[in-house]
Amino acid sequence: MKKLIIIGSSGFVGKSLNDYFKHNNNIKIINYSRTKKKNIISIKKLPKSNYIFYCINNKNIKISLKYFCHFKKLIKNYSKNIKIVFISSGAIYGPRSVKKRFTENEKIYKSKFNNFLGYKKNYSREKYLLEKEFKKIAKDGFKVSIARGFTFYGRHILNYDYLISKIILATKSKKTFTINNPNTIRSYMHADDMCRWLIKIAKISSNKCPVVNLGSDKIINLTKFIKFLNKKFNSKILINRNNKKRTDFYVPSIIYARKYLKLKNTVNFNNAINSLVK
Repeated sequence: MKKLIIIGSSGFVGKSLNDYFKHNNNIKIINYSRTKKKNIISIKKLPKSNYIFYCINNKNIKISLKYFCHFKKLIKNYSKNIKIVFISSGAIYGPRSVKKRFTENEKIYKSKFNNFLGYKKNYSREKYLLEKEFKKIAKDGFKVSIARGFTFYGRHILNYDYLISKIILATKSKKTFTINNPNTIRSYMHADDMCRWLIKIAKISSNKCPVVNLGSDKIINLTKFIKFLNKKFNSKILINRNNKKRTDFYVPSIIYARKYLKLKNTVNFNNAINSLVK
């Protein structure tokens, strides 16, 4: 039986992985979370495992680096055959106002992070700094890969404060909800596809630290999506058409994953949304 350690198991990715492998007799999950007794910062030794998924998200860069430094100490004398996946984010590419998918080989400019508003500014910086640290681990001989996650949905998404969560909850409750930017364009990967991809990405972890976009490349114009929901479920989601904000485009290119890892998205978006609403 293979063992998978999830560091940061209380988030959407961690919970989805636990669901996905719940009935898989070939994978044993070992969870560490800030909200449980098994807090990564308080343990002195990690059990032997085949994979480690590092999923911790903090809103404070100093705390993030503190957690990472402790993690680095834990794996210092660990077998270098372990395969480590850092769950990063497509946010490190910065915001985009043109309809051009993000590719893994794009140059990252820290100055772009300043164009984000609110929590995304620190969030993108955090992921950028941690990517650099995980690349250093790879140079030290560990097998590492980086999965740059984009936007997801699934059973656990309604417990988190994301735009897709607010849209689905408003549709279910028939409460009025307003989308402020009519030019918001996204793509959504289902949790089951996300988990399946992560295991495949883990298997290619190496000293070269490959980077793979994790998401769907199917463009979803939220204005059209809202019209569909309002018509199908008689919901009351409004679009602020007077807001002249620039296009907010957040869709990855998944050519690398499709061509070299033979990965694809299998869950139908409309069907899955119907299930979540109902």
